[in-house]
Amino acid sequence: MPQTDYVRWLRAYVGHSKVILVYASALILDERGQVILQRRSDFAWWGLPGGVVERGETVAECVLREVREETGLQVEIERLIGVYSSPDFDVTYPNSDEVQQFTACFECRVSGGLLRPDGDEVLEIESFPLDSLPDVPPWYLAMIEDQISGRVEASFRRGRAGHPTSTAHYLWLRRFVGHEPVTMVGASAYVRDEAGRILLVRRADDGNWTIPAGAMELGERVDRTVEREVYEETGLLVEPDRLVGIYSGPSFFHTYPNGDQVHIVTNFFRCRVAGGILQPDGKEITEARFFAPDQLPPLTARHQIRISDALTDQEGAMWT
Repeated sequence: MPQTDYVRWLRAYVGHSKVILVYASALILDERGQVILQRRSDFAWWGLPGGVVERGETVAECVLREVREETGLQVEIERLIGVYSSPDFDVTYPNSDEVQQFTACFECRVSGGLLRPDGDEVLEIESFPLDSLPDVPPWYLAMIEDQISGRVEASFRRGRAGHPTSTAHYLWLRRFVGHEPVTMVGASAYVRDEAGRILLVRRADDGNWTIPAGAMELGERVDRTVEREVYEETGLLVEPDRLVGIYSGPSFFHTYPNGDQVHIVTNFFRCRVAGGILQPDGKEITEARFFAPDQLPPLTARHQIRISDALTDQEGAMWT
């Protein structure tokens, strides 16, 4: 299995144990409207260009780099097709490494370069009609089907929602890596009440007001994460109905008060309240309140960015 620097570093600590890794894939149509697929050297299956996000890299930077390295093409991102994180898409590599994938799939257009397989990770590249695909793994098929649907809103419900097999994946990782930077998949909630006020919570560890949020656990799809985290932190039952965006830029590199360093790849969902009673958990969260959009408390940049994007009410998903 060709390994990125981050994967190689992580596997040196955790061996073949199942971990959550962040991937970015590109769906590229050629001039005939056929999808460009590549046959991988590790599995010999056909799939979309893409790979694992490195530390210090955004999901968008990852997909541009991976396409260039694997296919020789330069591409530009046109839209986020969706995010794919179901346990149905778990994979075990030929070397026995186990992964729960979180993949952001982008529709891209070719802007330059010369199509050629890299001869290492990629054995051959070919274009296929959308109605005559070779056998591809289910996550790639879901991505292609979502592109064909023409839906503007980003997909996030493909595969089973699942449920957490534990609620301490990143605590488990810390036993091996200490405070070193790790990539964490997060889910955060944009929740408004009937008066249009925005739900925020005050964290116990640093006293800051934030958007309700938390880490995806092994065994659960990322929209299930946001439902679980909002309920645990605030007592509210919510249903996500739109992916506002996926965020992984410089503002999402964070050091917690205990020294833990993370690169957060967070998914920001617009949610509606479906039940429950507003009540902070009293452990991680000391207060939970709704605020008018023009009367928000001081927020860090990563929270301001997401709220600003959500207030535009753009139909398609954003990314950083």
